[in-house]
Amino acid sequence: MDALDQLPATKPFALMGTFAVLSVIYFTGKLLYALYFDPLNKIPGPAINRISRIPYVKHLLAGTTAENVTELHKKYGEVVRISPNEVSFTSGETAWPDIYGFRTGSLKGHVNMQKDSAWYAPPVNGVPSLLIANDADHTRVRRTLSHAFSEKALAEQEVLLQTYVDQLINRLQEVTSASDEPVDMVKWYNWTTFDIIADLLFGEPFGCLQDLRTHRYIELLFRGLQGFRMFYVISYFPWVKYLSSLIVDKSMIAGRIEYTNWVAQQARTRIARDTQRPDFMTHILKHNGEKPEATITQKEIEVNCLLILTAGSETTATTLSATTYLLLKDPQVYQKLKDEVRGLWKTYGEITLEAVNNAPYLIAVLQEGLRYFPPVPTGFERRVGKGGEVVSGYFMPEDTALCVSQYPTYHSERNFKDPEALVPQRWMGDPKYADDKRSACQPFSFGPRNCLGKNLAYAEMRLIMAKIVWSFDFELDAQSANWMAECKVLTLWAKPELVVRVKEVVRA
Repeated sequence: MDALDQLPATKPFALMGTFAVLSVIYFTGKLLYALYFDPLNKIPGPAINRISRIPYVKHLLAGTTAENVTELHKKYGEVVRISPNEVSFTSGETAWPDIYGFRTGSLKGHVNMQKDSAWYAPPVNGVPSLLIANDADHTRVRRTLSHAFSEKALAEQEVLLQTYVDQLINRLQEVTSASDEPVDMVKWYNWTTFDIIADLLFGEPFGCLQDLRTHRYIELLFRGLQGFRMFYVISYFPWVKYLSSLIVDKSMIAGRIEYTNWVAQQARTRIARDTQRPDFMTHILKHNGEKPEATITQKEIEVNCLLILTAGSETTATTLSATTYLLLKDPQVYQKLKDEVRGLWKTYGEITLEAVNNAPYLIAVLQEGLRYFPPVPTGFERRVGKGGEVVSGYFMPEDTALCVSQYPTYHSERNFKDPEALVPQRWMGDPKYADDKRSACQPFSFGPRNCLGKNLAYAEMRLIMAKIVWSFDFELDAQSANWMAECKVLTLWAKPELVVRVKEVVRA
């Protein structure tokens, strides 16, 4: 009877033992497969990357992803395995079209590689933006939005761009004439680009340049972007979600929702205004519904305002900040740029969008800034479709996550001679750099999903840099001597202050 009484008590231990044995068998099997049978084992990389995502996540959370992947490529070559199912390429001249390009020519009949959902947060309003929409919705939405970014629209928008660039110059003149204290150019560039994009979207700026402070909703945006890394972690380690209260600041999540709702309200307010000012919304509303295949909903407009607000501001400010730093670290390049800008235009009013497109050294300096410090430093990950694909001559099995890692690609000696030097002349036909693989540099991505606002970004950068260099002399303050080394990759670049001494140019 005593033995029978004890039998039920032994069942849980027996079940636990069975579970433990099965778990050991399962994980042993997974380990053996990863080490010896996984088709990705032919891709070079550290052995630990075959079996564990933890090394990659460690760098992701520390903000050192760009440095880590760069070092892996230096050691292992143009293709490297960065986690159990992720592969990075630096062979940009072939990997860009193979992964991201139009499915024409030799790729005709191949399906587009889809975005890797692990990197993207679910939309707050339940509607995917242009960034993560499926191919059909992407084509439909992009067809309508593209009118706001056409060459004709950009020409009409010049008056708005000039207004805020002039305000940047005027406010800098006021501040620097009243004090000898250095200024943080990261803030000034952010204030300018966010004011421009907000006016183009909503018909009114954030007021950053007017108030000389960062708007509260911009601060919420930056906090939200830094938290996006956790969506990647949670997608591969779902149990982390249950510990999120210990890892993720709940106010960050609440802030993302608040920011999203604010943008939606701003969009609705702008749509309700009866105005034909030359901004984005005028073009979107004018062309929305012209054809069934070019019709978007109110919620699609709202969610894409979120995308445009970020993509059209922070990335441009990053390039301007990095280029300014690089110029101030290289006096020879900086002097050549000053000579061109101040020689081309005798008066400030001559600096127009058309004029800055005819300043070859200015254009080359900014292109080199984009190469040296790409605003999206890692990559745009895609998933290989059914049946697998060949990328840069390597067969990639189905469901592998792939990308061209931008920072490592642009700093690779296989692609660029003197990759760690600021060399604008590489974009100007200098025979010394004739063998550079310039097509490997695609900072605005490539193919049917490349950046819709590329022309606007180029126009903004050229106009701002031209007017800044024409109006002021800069000197890097000692506390920002290692500025670029202090930048971290937290989804996009998290940048410290870029402290610069500014002196207005005195002309006779």
